[in-house]
Formats: sequence, structure tokens, C-alpha cells
Amino acid sequence: MRAAVNEHAASLNGLIASLFKKWQGPEEIKWLSPIAVDDYAEYFDESFLERLGVSPEGLRVPLSDFWPRGGPRWDGLARTSSGKLILVEAKAYIEEGVDYASRAGPTSVEKINEALDRAKVAFGARTEAPWRSPFYQYANRLAHLYFLRELNGLNAYMVFLYFADAPDVPEPCSIEEWRGAVRLMEKILGLGAHRFRDCVGTLIWSVPDMLADKDGSAPVGTIALPNQ
Repeated sequence: MRAAVNEHAASLNGLIASLFKKWQGPEEIKWLSPIAVDDYAEYFDESFLERLGVSPEGLRVPLSDFWPRGGPRWDGLARTSSGKLILVEAKAYIEEGVDYASRAGPTSVEKINEALDRAKVAFGARTEAPWRSPFYQYANRLAHLYFLRELNGLNAYMVFLYFADAPDVPEPCSIEEWRGAVRLMEKILGLGAHRFRDCVGTLIWSVPDMLADKDGSAPVGTIALPNQ
């Protein structure tokens, strides 16, 4: 993710823009995390809002009312020239995507489960679909998109970025393996057509292609939109 943002931003920006075809006009994407001048810091809780330029005090529903402290740590954060907010969850091998449950205490877990239940309904997921396990990370990212868009009226977008053929992970995955894994996750979470479909995108990017791209114009990766 650091290489994508700091060394191949032109390609990454183009791929993200192509995910959200209903954006009106060109958008300049400014990456706020992880960036070299900020020691590649990643942000969570109220700090991720502040990094995006959102004042926690100005929210209709405070983050602390929706989710306990120790929430998702965002792999990438960006803001467009028109004020769109982009959140990124990145993975480099399939096993990273499996998370059986939160490790929070009982009181926090109760708040998390309530937030997941509300988001699940908002996304129109099947009633019997499990959002608390085994794809807890995926579900809680969708819940935060619901928090930003539905509860606070912010123009936020969620990108799930999967790196294919990464050379430095225990079990590298091909593009096709990632496509299959994404289909499985979406099915288990009971997701189909929903009102957030235009602001959730999935990008699968070949790491060798990314590293070979020097000027932002080389053909890279593949794009999938399983939520549509």
C-alpha cells in the first residue's frame, strides 16, 4: 500500500476513478495516508476523521456513539478535489481477510454488534448472513461507510484493494484467486444490490504490474465491482 500511494499514485488514482463511474467530472485525488512525509502513519478512531478533514465535533452522530475506541485502522485515506472521502482496506493474501470476531470487551462488543446490525439492514444483506464472523473486518468497514454516508451525510467511498502475486507474503494469490475469494465473501455476507452500490468498489491489482509501471500509463491490474 505504501508503494501504491507514494510511488504509483497516478495509476492508483486512475483505477479508483474508474471504479466510481458516476463521479461528475475529473477528480484530483490527494492521498493523506500512508504517505512518506507522515512516516506512513495509519489512522483510526477520531484521528482518521481529522485526517480526512472532518471535524468530529461537527458530526450529527459522533463516532463514539456508533463505535467504541480501538476501531478499524485504515490502510489508506484520501480526499478528492471536490471533497469526496476515500477509505481503503487493503489485503495481500486471502488469509488476511478472515477475522472471526472483535477482541473488544463485553460492553464494546455490544456496541459493535448493534452497529453491525444497523449497517447490515442498511446494506440490504440477507437476514441470515453472518456479519460478526468470519469476515468481521470487511463487515466493519462497510459499517463505517454507513456511519459516514447514512448517519452523517458525508460523501464517502469505500475501496477494497487486493494485491495479487505479492512476492513478500506467505501465500501469494493470483488475480483469479482473489476474484473467487471476493465472490465468496460477498455471498457469505449476503450482499447483492443495495443503495450503497455506487460508493463501494473492489480493485484487484497485480503487484508485478504495479511495480513495472513507471509513468502511470502502463496497463495494470483488473477491476471488479461485485457489489453492483
